[in-house]
Amino acid sequence: MNPRKTTLKAGLKSPALILAFLWGWTAAMAQPVEYRRPRTFSLERADSLHHPRLWVGAGVAAVGYPVGMSMLWNSWYAKYPFQRFHFFNDLQEWQQMDKLGHVYSAYQETRLGYHLGYWAGMKPKSAIWTGIALGQLVQTSFEVFDGFSSEWGFSLGDIGANVTGSALFALQQHTWREQRITLKMSTKIPRYPDVLVYPSQGNGPPISLQDRADALYGTGLSSLLLKNYNAQAMWVSVNPRSFAQKATWLPRWLNVSVGMGADNMFSGFGYTWQPDKSCTGPDCLVYAVDPAQFPRTRQWFLSLDVDLTRIPVKNRTLKTVLATLNMFKIPAPTLEWSRQRGVNAYWMYF
Repeated sequence: MNPRKTTLKAGLKSPALILAFLWGWTAAMAQPVEYRRPRTFSLERADSLHHPRLWVGAGVAAVGYPVGMSMLWNSWYAKYPFQRFHFFNDLQEWQQMDKLGHVYSAYQETRLGYHLGYWAGMKPKSAIWTGIALGQLVQTSFEVFDGFSSEWGFSLGDIGANVTGSALFALQQHTWREQRITLKMSTKIPRYPDVLVYPSQGNGPPISLQDRADALYGTGLSSLLLKNYNAQAMWVSVNPRSFAQKATWLPRWLNVSVGMGADNMFSGFGYTWQPDKSCTGPDCLVYAVDPAQFPRTRQWFLSLDVDLTRIPVKNRTLKTVLATLNMFKIPAPTLEWSRQRGVNAYWMYF
């Protein structure tokens, strides 16, 4: 699979109606009580079903979702040929970093849907189902577009990762009414050695590792956040205090994180790539990196982290900002282990 299969892809046939229906259905499960109704656009949570907020949310979803998916389709998928709907097994690609990306994305989308529903006054269980609906609708939409693209295909592995991400949020929220185990990501600007890669087959100019990475992953902030598997790390961030309430010496905001990353990936599989995938025959141009010099590496990390949602602040705007930033791992001292490099320590890892 091409890494340009990002975590933000494409849509279903009737996304607006589906999302609006799911939103309305879960809202109907909430039981209103008498209370002082907050303003529609304030950050104060509604204690019972707030119909203006409900319809604002449904309207934004009904307009924004298909518009966003249409823009993505036209800007990316339309560039590639289509074919009949098909499946593709990509479980062995990218050292499974793309699968962790799907878990992370579904988790965050479910989290967003839950908090929007809860803000609108839904009962907690209804808000959970709203989050699941949003996360699975968005992620499954990506797979449908992949299934019709000749570059990719509908991936059951991706579907499993999507369900895992939504389930991780939903089960914690249902059981503990809080997120004791949070999924986060971090990214850095990768530095590649100044080495030229020569064709292993065919005639063509040598290219640098940086040029190959730029062509493969793209450049800029969006590449670092969405596509560059050599730059990203995905983290499971656990809050010890939430599991040990009597350990008052532990700060409520302190987390311990275990992460996974990868390095030296210049193609989905192995160490070779063909610039023109449509070319067949012995004269086709093929490049290859030396696996002894640049082995594909899976990295494991152990680090400290901060749960920004547990920092005691009263200002609702600041709390919302901190909750948004909590998607990302806080830079901190980190230990790294990999089979190829052994143990390395960083005083600050991004």
